[in-house]
Amino acid sequence: MATIANRYARALADVSFKLGRHEAVERELKQFGQLLDRNRELSSFYEDPAISAVRKKAATRQLLARLGFCKTTGNFIHVLVERDRMGHFNEMLEAFRRGVRDRLGIVEVGVTTSTEIDQPLRDQLARALEQLSGKRVQLHFRTDPHILGGVITRVGDTIYDGSVRQQLQRMRERLSTQG
Repeated sequence: MATIANRYARALADVSFKLGRHEAVERELKQFGQLLDRNRELSSFYEDPAISAVRKKAATRQLLARLGFCKTTGNFIHVLVERDRMGHFNEMLEAFRRGVRDRLGIVEVGVTTSTEIDQPLRDQLARALEQLSGKRVQLHFRTDPHILGGVITRVGDTIYDGSVRQQLQRMRERLSTQG
């Protein structure tokens, strides 16, 4: 399904950028995704094969009218309903977000530290990662006391593990092969 999600997301990104609406579309898709996540009944409605496409389209039209989404977002959601793809909405939303970030030259970076770090250190880390990646970075921080110290950084599929825990593991491996 990832290939299909990417195809849908790429098409939506093409249209939304051409119209200068990518920010609004992303915001509205996020809002719709949250609605689906919070309302299990609505998610089940879209996923239920016993409910006709006609009924799903009518309900979607009413829902979108109340939400006041732009035409681009509304058309995209209608296509998903029409082609019975709503069960993959979150996957498509994430693929769309990646496409938008790629077009804007932004890379998302996950940063794990053992404790919270202050803003000056966050800014310094952002600058270093921007130099390393050649792109603007959007940092997402989390803490994990199990890493003991240092930092683990995830840029796309690449993990840079500078944690104390990892360094101790490497040292243990070197000592065990020498003895």
